[in-house]
Amino acid sequence: MYKIIAYPLTLVAAVLALSACGNDEQYVVNDKNCQPDHIRSLPSNDKREKLMEGCMTR
Repeated sequence: MYKIIAYPLTLVAAVLALSACGNDEQYVVNDKNCQPDHIRSLPSNDKREKLMEGCMTR
C-alpha cells in the first residue's frame, strides 16, 4: 500500500523540482538573451530588470 502512494508523490515532486529549474537560462546574459525581442517576451520582474542591466553594461 505504501508503494502505491509513495511512487506517484515522488514522481510529482521530481517533475515540479525539475520544471522550476529550467527557467533561469532565459535570464543569463549572453548574445541570444540580450536580443530586444527576447527581453520583451519575458514577464516584467526583477530577473528581467537584472538581465537588461547586464546586457547594457557588457
